[in-house]
Amino acid sequence: MKFVTKILLLLFAAMLFAVPSFAQTGNIEGTVLDTDGKPLVGATISIDRQGITQHFEVKTDRNGKYLHAGLPTGNYKVTVTKDGKAATNNPNVRVTFGGSTKTDFDLRQAAAQGASDEERAKVAEEKAKQEAVKGSFEAARTAMTAKNYDEAIRLFKEAADKDPTQHVIFANLADALSSARKYDDAAAMYRKAIELKPDEAAYHNNLGIVLGNAGKVEEATAALQKAAELNPAGAGQSYYNLGAVLTNRGRTKEASDAFKKAIELNPQMAQAYYQLGISYFGSPDTIPQAIPVLQKFLEMQPTGQDAEAAKQLIEAAKQAAPTGYKSEKAIAEEKAAAEKAEKAKADAEKKKKR
Repeated sequence: MKFVTKILLLLFAAMLFAVPSFAQTGNIEGTVLDTDGKPLVGATISIDRQGITQHFEVKTDRNGKYLHAGLPTGNYKVTVTKDGKAATNNPNVRVTFGGSTKTDFDLRQAAAQGASDEERAKVAEEKAKQEAVKGSFEAARTAMTAKNYDEAIRLFKEAADKDPTQHVIFANLADALSSARKYDDAAAMYRKAIELKPDEAAYHNNLGIVLGNAGKVEEATAALQKAAELNPAGAGQSYYNLGAVLTNRGRTKEASDAFKKAIELNPQMAQAYYQLGISYFGSPDTIPQAIPVLQKFLEMQPTGQDAEAAKQLIEAAKQAAPTGYKSEKAIAEEKAAAEKAEKAKADAEKKKKR
């Protein structure tokens, strides 16, 4: 009995002096952002202990956050895996006893930092190319300002060869060719600019002008009408330009129609009245019609640079007009009055028969 008691006392003492042995652990937590800077959901976070091989995994939640608790103290490599591929990692994450080590990841920043030498070389090459294009383009613009059109053409072509995707380069090359009176070549370059940017009304407008200068009136008309369609606010100017093209080719009747359309679209375009008046001098029968439109021009620009010429044209038109000349408006009013009188007469006849 004494022996049993002694054993029990020893066991009790052992229980009193035994110190519980718990593992020393800590946590790793953080947030993962994708390449758009938004939380990356469902990414796998691999946590690998260094030295003593141990592997742990956890996934990010809907806010891109993750937490793995109960990790033995030590050094870890933490890797973010997206779509089965390692996206980025941090090889130096230390877990301390009772601590929580915050380890965030930004895939956008990681992608920028992780660019390969080949990618950096490609970026540098592209930058050098753009600098070369810019140099040729700016030199060409300088030559244009100096009216050195041949040099401008050479430099714009050089810029276009270096970067054939820039519509602005082809449009400026077309401008230079037009200034050098190389209208067919200018038209070809405007068409190239239009291929690259078909909705640019100015390119269609300028194409119409150079085609007109090249004598291709039908094509010019189509291009200028397209410009008016693309830019309704500037349609008046497009039809004015069409009138100018037709005038230069001696097609005064069609020119007068274009100028009338320009006035219809923009009644404040004084120069359209002036050019319409001039177009009426293309035929003896229409010369008298120049008087009211030139008078309208003088009302709008009584002291403009063409005012004196307009006055002289009015006098010339009056001398050319037959005796008893009446304006289009007066003729229209008389016609309407005559039709009204005829109708009244017919109505009166009907009443008599009743």
